[in-house]
Amino acid sequence: MAHHKPISHQYWQNAQRIEFSRWKGKESLSQALDSLQASYVPLMLKYTENLPQDAKILEIGCGPVCASKLIRCGKKTYVDPLLDNYRRAFPGELPEGELLASMGESIPKPDHSFDCIICLNTLGFVMNPELVLNEVDRLLKPGGMMLIGMTLFSPLEARLHYWLQRLYPTLSPEDRPYCYSPHGIRKTLSRHFEIREDIRVGEKQGLLPGLKRQEHFFVCVRPETKPD
Repeated sequence: MAHHKPISHQYWQNAQRIEFSRWKGKESLSQALDSLQASYVPLMLKYTENLPQDAKILEIGCGPVCASKLIRCGKKTYVDPLLDNYRRAFPGELPEGELLASMGESIPKPDHSFDCIICLNTLGFVMNPELVLNEVDRLLKPGGMMLIGMTLFSPLEARLHYWLQRLYPTLSPEDRPYCYSPHGIRKTLSRHFEIREDIRVGEKQGLLPGLKRQEHFFVCVRPETKPD
């Protein structure tokens, strides 16, 4: 779907509880990092290798893994509404940098604060993706870069999820508020940024036989000047 109606706060809170319940000890951190290194991390490192040493980097929906800690340059800010929970669950495991227990829809930072913003496996799990992208647009410097990794669904599965959530919410997956098709996410991102790269990283089985889910990595840029 290209333009989702925002989910309820209750639905989002339940999805957050399910997300937190998945983290079981340090082994789950290692497994999650291995999964990211097999998919998005090599591309993240490739597209950030030329950032200046003093670049300001924001990771939205960092979880307890905080993948952008692997970027060698820059000053990191990590944002996740569950960060306080992760601090308690994994004492001493979160990286150095600024840690903000905030929703991606409202990040307490000034306009044009960051050279690069990273969202890995995030946009499908926030309360309102459009507001998150508005916030990214506000926080990126002109010419700044946004890197997005996410699972995309076949148009049929994405639409099925959308209507189940609206008409039969008890049958809808409780852990994933939003499912985007490739066309839907490109249309959504294009309202905010210039898409420089759309890289297909991998593929896996969807909900129904014959339906595939694709892992994509997007490199987006905030134009130097934007129309009024």
